[in-house]
Amino acid sequence: MSKQSFREAKPCHASKATIESFAADFASKVGYRSGAALEAVVAQLGGKIIYQTLADLSRSPEASIRVFGNGKFEIYLPDYTNAERDRFSIAHEIGHYILHYPLANQPMTAARFGSTRVEWEANWFAAGFLMPEAAFRKEFARHPKNIAGVARHFRVSTAAATARAKALGLL
Repeated sequence: MSKQSFREAKPCHASKATIESFAADFASKVGYRSGAALEAVVAQLGGKIIYQTLADLSRSPEASIRVFGNGKFEIYLPDYTNAERDRFSIAHEIGHYILHYPLANQPMTAARFGSTRVEWEANWFAAGFLMPEAAFRKEFARHPKNIAGVARHFRVSTAAATARAKALGLL
């Protein structure tokens, strides 16, 4: 069997607002509701999630997603992180698949670490997907001064909810 070569993800260069809005629309299109499990979305798109130990991660390619083709991808997560962190990571990797794979149109990977435009775009997608602006504003108003309550509603970390609130000018 020949070794498959992967192209590194390239940015789509859409604005943050455009990506977040697109992600919220995409979440609705695939039937995702705030706080719901993401495994069904990954499966619906043709992907699978692989949890790895620290040893596995050190031996595996420096990637958090590998896209083999349309409707065939793997998301790699450490088995030692919490569910809220994993949810953001999964949504982030879905973002790579939705935003960046169509540009590559060939086997693609996204780096596990880094602060690049590609990673920012995937983070914007994850925030818009998991915490759509209108729903987030509504929930934030229901829980004034209680970011932990907002985070629980969306099943994300308080760090993710705080970042979203700051990005929307609520904090």
